[in-house]
Amino acid sequence: MQKFILIRGHQGSGKSTFAEQKAAEFKAQYRDAEIVRIENDLLMTDENGVYRWSGEAVDKAQKRGNALMTETLKLGRQNPNRNILIIHSNTNQKASRCRHLLDLAKKSGFETEIYRMHNFYPNLHGVKEHDVLAAYIKLNQNRVANEIHVDAVQPASAEQLEKIKQMQAFEQQPLPFDEARQTFVTENYLQHGSRNFTAKASKRYPELRVLKYARSVFYDNRFDDALLEMRGLIIDAHNRIIVRPFKKVFNYSERIAKGSRYPIRIGDERLVDAVVKVNGFLGCCTFVSLSDGHPSHGAAFDGKVLYSTTGSLDSAFADMTVAHCAQYETLFRAYPNHTFLFEITDAKDVHIIREELGETLIGCIDVATGRQFSEAELDEIGKQYGIRRPETLKNITFGELKGRLKNVEHEGFMVFDAQNGEMLFKLKSPYYLISKFLGRSNEGNIGRKLDKRHVDEEFYPLIDHIHKHREAFNAMPELDKIAFIQAFLRQL
Repeated sequence: MQKFILIRGHQGSGKSTFAEQKAAEFKAQYRDAEIVRIENDLLMTDENGVYRWSGEAVDKAQKRGNALMTETLKLGRQNPNRNILIIHSNTNQKASRCRHLLDLAKKSGFETEIYRMHNFYPNLHGVKEHDVLAAYIKLNQNRVANEIHVDAVQPASAEQLEKIKQMQAFEQQPLPFDEARQTFVTENYLQHGSRNFTAKASKRYPELRVLKYARSVFYDNRFDDALLEMRGLIIDAHNRIIVRPFKKVFNYSERIAKGSRYPIRIGDERLVDAVVKVNGFLGCCTFVSLSDGHPSHGAAFDGKVLYSTTGSLDSAFADMTVAHCAQYETLFRAYPNHTFLFEITDAKDVHIIREELGETLIGCIDVATGRQFSEAELDEIGKQYGIRRPETLKNITFGELKGRLKNVEHEGFMVFDAQNGEMLFKLKSPYYLISKFLGRSNEGNIGRKLDKRHVDEEFYPLIDHIHKHREAFNAMPELDKIAFIQAFLRQL
């Protein structure tokens, strides 16, 4: 007998206990059986029984689990009369991943069973209850065919069921907008939407938290109006906004893609303003001056200039922001409670496009209202305070802009509506995209990347050029690869 058992469940659902039960049942029936358990928690527990969690440890455990699955299925194919049981019981696996594992097992001749757990035991790793309930809801929403639902020994409590009901109602309703604070990041969202974002407490100012949408939101395209604001949004202990950076801006290709949550249709005749995009990192500078009635009035950060990035108040990039922008503190103090945004290029942070080092003013936002300064207003501030501003193409048709895009040697453009100043999207240049795509290659993936089916025909000469020098290209470090590509692109 060769069998593959997949166990699905949230944190604390009883997967490990059920896996042990199934292993014992199989062993009792087939005494010579080989039993393979694939579970990240087991693979992250050392020989002394100590569980050690880290992002790197999770990655290693997943890779080891995948390898173990492959090895055991191969063993089964080579020894069809050998009794083998594989039990796969990782937390919160996507339905698509489950179907893939089941298909692999079936192709190797294994019988398959899939179980869904519904217990609510205290989870061993201290995962917050809200995250556990969110995981339970997500599993309910992403069922897999032929799941066997195992009756709970310890079901959800009445209180937990009520919370689940509230969370499901929250996900089904349109997001309310807080008119007073001019934000979709409401108290309700912070409470019920927490699985979609991180709230990183500052070491320098423990009362402040930096909000950033979760990586899974980006990869799974789960953006909503609140998450668009969470690109370095900073709130205090009372959930009041203290630093307000740019909202998430999508690429043009994302907005015209099928299934886009924020679709756009724009003709070639549409008049736009296009601001050259500098290839650096975003630095935010905000002079905080709170009124007597503000709940954080007198806090350690009140009366200070806060220097932050899209993810931190404390990182090396925040320190680089200080190094570049502290010289403009007079400007920041002249506009209290406004977030000034700079694209910063620094020798310690080399990007794909070789930019002139320094800081470029690219935005200013009123923290209270969310009003974003126009490019004309920013130009005026740049002149007054001697701050570099990016080049702007004004009143150009979108069709002409796309034509120009093919020949530029920078990252691309931030595109605005010429009439009302609305920010529309980012438009990345082929020069930048192909440099990034091929520059971050290695010997393992270069073959797929050099497949002409994946690249526009105008880049076929480049593909041939890299093929010709493939051995030398593979040996180059990333920045040298990018320089090699860009030198050839200039000749096309």
